[in-house]
Amino acid sequence: PTPTPTPASTPTPQPSGTGSPTPTPASTPTPQPTYRPSPGSTQPAPQPTYRPSTPNTPKPTNTQPAPQPNYRPANSTRSRTPKPTNNQGTNNNRNSGGSPVSGSKIPNARSINFVDIQLGVLAPGDFKSQGRYFHFYQFEGRENQLIQIRLVGSADQRRSSNLNLNPFMILLDPNNNVLAKRSNGETGSNGEAKDAFLFVRLPARGVYTIAVTSRNPGEIGRYSLALRNDRASYTLDESEQLTANGSNLRKNGSPYNVSSFEGKRDQLVSIRVDSVLEQFSPYIVLLNSKGQVIAADNDKDGRYTALIDRAKLPEDGTYYVVVISSVPQRTGTYRLTVF
Repeated sequence: PTPTPTPASTPTPQPSGTGSPTPTPASTPTPQPTYRPSPGSTQPAPQPTYRPSTPNTPKPTNTQPAPQPNYRPANSTRSRTPKPTNNQGTNNNRNSGGSPVSGSKIPNARSINFVDIQLGVLAPGDFKSQGRYFHFYQFEGRENQLIQIRLVGSADQRRSSNLNLNPFMILLDPNNNVLAKRSNGETGSNGEAKDAFLFVRLPARGVYTIAVTSRNPGEIGRYSLALRNDRASYTLDESEQLTANGSNLRKNGSPYNVSSFEGKRDQLVSIRVDSVLEQFSPYIVLLNSKGQVIAADNDKDGRYTALIDRAKLPEDGTYYVVVISSVPQRTGTYRLTVF
């Protein structure tokens, strides 16, 4: 395991005047718009730039936080599985409902395997809960099994008998508690199929249920559903929470977390953060040990997912991933993976 950095030497993300997070040396009394570290100076802790945005398209703006982060160093063997819950947090969004079923009974459940693609049409007469029609698919899962689920809604453009669907799915654990959920985030353009992806590490052995429905209550339409093993090799795989009681930005009180991993020069890394219950839109920044920004992303891979794709590491050393909500003071559970 990687030792926990001390406050004097541990990076803490810091904003720049240009809207991109750049570090400010601890030995400099007044923060400068651009930081150019000298070879002989000590390296202060970089501090995260918080970039608030509108709910539809997050657009970062500058703030002046000076938080003291709580670092969570990790190694390649550390992995925490998410805790299933029916509590969807305090954030308001259109998909904030809990489990569509109560008790242990799953109505009209169908079996799904890891090879075939299931096709279906949501229609009046199907099981209805929370104002939505549902189909249910079940599979046998193992503890710590990595899976991916893809739900694609039809892009039907017919003027009559239209079966266009904005997909939304909920993954239930063996006790029918909500483990994760995902919609397509935003409505696709005309003629464009809309899909929703889930990447999950299963917490226990048992029968899991995929609840297929529509993003918009009462909507009907055609869909395809595929369940596969996730064969990615993760350097880091964590389930964490942004909480109001953790590290917070000084100016607006928004929470942030920092995790670390070891990297090699010229290594290509991808970093993904999923808000597993769609509670907040993540914003992530990758910093090196000097607090310099290597890459950043604010949910370009979907409203509830942030992705840094194949960033090239400049040198051997410790790297830091800062996770913030794009919307001020939003909190929730997320999964962070580095691969």
